[in-house]
Amino acid sequence: MPIARITVISVSDEGDQVIVRGSQGDGAPMAFVFGTKGADADPAMAERASRLRTGDLAVIDYAVVADGWYRARGLSRG
Repeated sequence: MPIARITVISVSDEGDQVIVRGSQGDGAPMAFVFGTKGADADPAMAERASRLRTGDLAVIDYAVVADGWYRARGLSRG
């Protein structure tokens, strides 16, 4: 499973998902989706993601959904 070490740019709590946007150094911005409902959802992890703030460092395990968009599978502060 790929791992991204990012600096958080923004966090958006959409209710049924939390979207964390971040960048890896000089790379293009990445968006990670943390689901709160459905088969792949992890509400506790989405809650932790919603508490991230701009400038925080995070390590996210993810799966590719589309170019620049990723489904989060794990989260830790980095």
